[in-house]
Amino acid sequence: MKSRSKPEYEAKAQMSEKNSNCSRSFLILLGGLLFTNSAHALELDWSGQFRAEYNFVNNYSLDSTAAAESTDAARAAAGGYYIPSGGSSQASFQTLFLRLRPKLVVNDNVYVKSEWWVGNPVSGFFGGAVPYTSDSRQFYSNQSRGSSLTAQRFWAEILTDLGTAQVGRAPLHWGLGLVWNSGEGLWDRYMSTADTVRLVSKFGSFSIVPGVNFYSAGNTVGGASTFSTAGGGTYTTNGGDGGVREYSLQLKYENLDEEVEGGVNFVRRLSGAAQDPNGGLLGALGTAGSSNYNIWDLYAKKRLGRFTIAAEAPVTQGNVSGLDYSTWAVASELGFKLDDNWDFSLKAGRAPGQPNSAGAIPDSFRAFFFNPAYRLGMIMFNYQLANFAGPNMANNPAISEASLRSIYDNPIVNASYLMFKGVAKVEKWSFDMAMIYAVADVAAQSGQKFYNTWSRSIPTAVAVSNQDKSLGFETDLAATLHWDDAFLFRSEFGFFMPGGFYKFSNTATENQTATAVAAALKVGVQF
Repeated sequence: MKSRSKPEYEAKAQMSEKNSNCSRSFLILLGGLLFTNSAHALELDWSGQFRAEYNFVNNYSLDSTAAAESTDAARAAAGGYYIPSGGSSQASFQTLFLRLRPKLVVNDNVYVKSEWWVGNPVSGFFGGAVPYTSDSRQFYSNQSRGSSLTAQRFWAEILTDLGTAQVGRAPLHWGLGLVWNSGEGLWDRYMSTADTVRLVSKFGSFSIVPGVNFYSAGNTVGGASTFSTAGGGTYTTNGGDGGVREYSLQLKYENLDEEVEGGVNFVRRLSGAAQDPNGGLLGALGTAGSSNYNIWDLYAKKRLGRFTIAAEAPVTQGNVSGLDYSTWAVASELGFKLDDNWDFSLKAGRAPGQPNSAGAIPDSFRAFFFNPAYRLGMIMFNYQLANFAGPNMANNPAISEASLRSIYDNPIVNASYLMFKGVAKVEKWSFDMAMIYAVADVAAQSGQKFYNTWSRSIPTAVAVSNQDKSLGFETDLAATLHWDDAFLFRSEFGFFMPGGFYKFSNTATENQTATAVAAALKVGVQF
């Protein structure tokens, strides 16, 4: 039997003590939530979700030739839609995520709500992404150091004579979720959250919700200066504000008897200079900068017998990084419930792309990115295949968290799409099939500058050829076993036949496209 060295023993003892301290801290926190100084017990309601997934993607580079096992440096640097390889044409990975939602009932008028994450819904890999250290590599165990427990949302709701006041870090949602999407679904990975102060006032079927939201406060309260460690530390004045904030006003009508709802969400979004790389919004040039624009987000939903019709149309007006930003997008949904066993739905929409331009700096910015929580299908608008070659995981201490590339960062943009889905239910089982077809709103034109939606920037070189607009066709199949009200097991299979759009490499050598196949096994628990 292998004996433990003193450093290894001490490291394990320290890890055990750390985990014990974390456990004690969490118990103390719960005790503080449950009891006041006067030992008066408070009501605590729990809900949450747990999920574990295994994913397999074959031919993620969309190239079935021998070149799929290597990377073409010329095509990778040309700014087109070439997908580099990590040395294999296949990828497999597992994800794990748990979120807890304790709600503290202080009294009849005050509630404190929260959402705690164990892991991360986007980069919550396990097995291949355990943070190893040099003294914990063993053949019999992955020596997991556990996963952090973080409070992602926590806010108070106070019932007043004027309405319900919400203060804190709270979820945001509107309509179908094209702009704000709270990500309540079991398999959702992106959630709209903001530090907010808002008032929900209801007058019969009408609601008025004014509010202000903060996403990033920047690095200084005295403007938008940047700090550099060079030369012993220097500040550079940028002017303006380094944060991102919104002023919003929702007007909503909801009649449960008539099964109709709708309204408008006005959002004035402001961000300052790029003192924080994530503080500003990326414009056509691919760099963070200031923004000042309005969003008029129109939404309506109506049920007519067995049919349900819904649509959302955000319209923007203002500027991003000094460029005029006036555009619009739309998503519509039609549902038909044949009976208790059969459901059908049809989704169609348009997310505009960025027009080509003759110069390096375009006259305006037109691209609109849907919230990534509003996704279609399993491959086309879900996986970001260009990021599969990584780095994706934090298992190498030499790679910073900021340099990680998400394999799910693929929101709907520059696309007009049509999706049909049918679901059949048989006792504890449900079976569904979906078909998706999409075309690009804008394709590159020879001799002109074009916008790459993957890199969110305009490449240096002009287009060397015309690009096809077809994004391709996808078919998805899935089966779900609903063991009981809480537990389910789901299997998914997707087949994506890429269109001519992905042949564009912006070099003399076109990408050789071929069908990508994906499979996923999922376990979910909702409580």
